[in-house]
Amino acid sequence: MHEANLTRFGPERCEGPGSISGSFKAIDGDAKIILSHTLGGQVNITLNGEELKVPTLNGDVKTELAIRLAGENTISVSSGADQGMLELRITQITQADLRLQRQGYFGLNTSDMESQRGFYKLLGFKGEIYPAGPETSQTFAQALGFEDDYLIYVSLHSLQDPPEMPFVDTVQFRDASYREEPPYAHLNHIGMAYATYSTTDLDGDYTFLQEHGVDFLSSPAQAPDGERFVFFKEQDGAFIKLVDAPNGGVSSKHPNLVRLVNTNMNVRDLERSREFYRLLGFSESVENSQAGEGEFAQAHGFDEPIAYTGMDVSLGEGTDGATLQLRQWQTPYDDESPYPPPVNHLGIDRINFYVENVNETVRIMNELGFEQLGPIGGPPEIGIVFFFDPDGIKVQFAGPRGET
Repeated sequence: MHEANLTRFGPERCEGPGSISGSFKAIDGDAKIILSHTLGGQVNITLNGEELKVPTLNGDVKTELAIRLAGENTISVSSGADQGMLELRITQITQADLRLQRQGYFGLNTSDMESQRGFYKLLGFKGEIYPAGPETSQTFAQALGFEDDYLIYVSLHSLQDPPEMPFVDTVQFRDASYREEPPYAHLNHIGMAYATYSTTDLDGDYTFLQEHGVDFLSSPAQAPDGERFVFFKEQDGAFIKLVDAPNGGVSSKHPNLVRLVNTNMNVRDLERSREFYRLLGFSESVENSQAGEGEFAQAHGFDEPIAYTGMDVSLGEGTDGATLQLRQWQTPYDDESPYPPPVNHLGIDRINFYVENVNETVRIMNELGFEQLGPIGGPPEIGIVFFFDPDGIKVQFAGPRGET
């Protein structure tokens, strides 16, 4: 069982005389309204039609109100202060056991399957399952957000042969199923911006791949925490990051990729996202916040200084590859939302986790009030389903369709 302090609403902010309103889902139970403010005066809050007793707010402090939530909730907040800032967040301690087992893959869409297959061979991916999955499947398509069917090629790529998880799930949406929308142009876009692989010879692999026409953002650079890294783009423009492997050596045979280190998720609010993934089972975490300029910023594609707060979260021992790199960018900040459904554009936009019982996982997620993209897809024995995380990133659960 995993426990998390979920953000059910917010954080929302208003300055001076202003208002906040909205509707949200939760579970029937106790919760808190947390007010952070730099103002003085009265704040009026109406929750589910009932006006709450709010003390007069004075100065730069944080105020908490105990409340009770229902499954469906509405809130309206108004402040008459002439100046200052009010931020509101509603949190609720929640428990669940979704029984995530490991990361199966992250999804990467391509415009040309044959070129993409060659690209992963160039990177040293030895294992491949191709074709993987049917070219058409109405139930899979509806799970991905299509109204009816799609037409696709699918190839699963692995650094091991025979292939092992975690894979890169490469998909080419074809004909009318294809949406001509490019990958995110910058590394600070909200959503899944890149995946990270370790290598035993970062400099040698950089030289080798550059000689083979791979587009790098810069030469290898060093982060303030000592990590050496470099970013490059695959054929359609999606970002991939390479980092030095611990205790790595130098090899004359290139490339030398070892393993998937993490998949990146840029988020609007680190606290909100950290607790969501904690509830899913990501119980282990390592803080990863950095700021810098010069070659560090340029290696991320920016001429200006950059800064972000971050957390690397993991499912723990025995789940190699199931590590997420949550980042909340401070500067430069891009608030543009992730790709809307369906999942038929270029770039990275979904992550898969295997669960013991997909029907049970769906039941729990629905009871907790999380938004489901479409119905469970796939054959009678194995199902896949998508839910949205707090920023609209698509999280896929797959597994046996056991009894609920």
